[in-house]
Amino acid sequence: MTRIVTGYYGSGKTEFCVNLALDLANDTGRKSPVVIADLDIINPYFRSREAADRLADSGVVVMGDHLDNNTGQDLPALSTAFVSKIRKGEDVIIDLGGGELGSRVISAFRDAVVAMPYDFLCVLNPFRPDTNNAEKMADFVHMIGRTTGISVTGVVNNGHMLHDTTVGHILYSQEIVGVAAEMLKLPIKYTLLRNDLYGQIGKQLISENILTFDKLQMRQSWQ
Repeated sequence: MTRIVTGYYGSGKTEFCVNLALDLANDTGRKSPVVIADLDIINPYFRSREAADRLADSGVVVMGDHLDNNTGQDLPALSTAFVSKIRKGEDVIIDLGGGELGSRVISAFRDAVVAMPYDFLCVLNPFRPDTNNAEKMADFVHMIGRTTGISVTGVVNNGHMLHDTTVGHILYSQEIVGVAAEMLKLPIKYTLLRNDLYGQIGKQLISENILTFDKLQMRQSWQ
């Protein structure tokens, strides 16, 4: 199945992509690796291709560009190798840039994506200025749908403050994202949070799926 993931800078979009890929890769019955297609040409920092080497040890393949995932270059030298994986029905996560410019990249692959089962997920974080209320969140999702020509199928609650995230942040985010989801008539498909926070508020979370992690994948403890 193809899962397209987008979100504004700072939403935690790539962190979500990596954790989702690791979760899918844990399926012991897998016949093929999980693929992350890094199509984010907007943000030169914290790209999923930067985690390619360590993700490979967990059964996740990152396809970034045709320059061997060179993290020192910012050219939009995108690889299209992931398209064949989509057509085979394999698990592909597309890490798509946010905003109008970043999301337009997917238009080149639209026919391949919509021909197979897919999810199109918008990662929402109320602690970022572009999505700090439900109306802005809804506007963002509508813009993404218009720009890409692909229907968004769900939203992701990722209200985080990096290493300082608390239970209060998660529950506040759930409230705002929940209002936006109602406005959009879309489900909250995922909530992403640390394991220790989940242990405190697991029963209070309203989400089709919960993803948890021990430590941030894309940030070091000092960042």
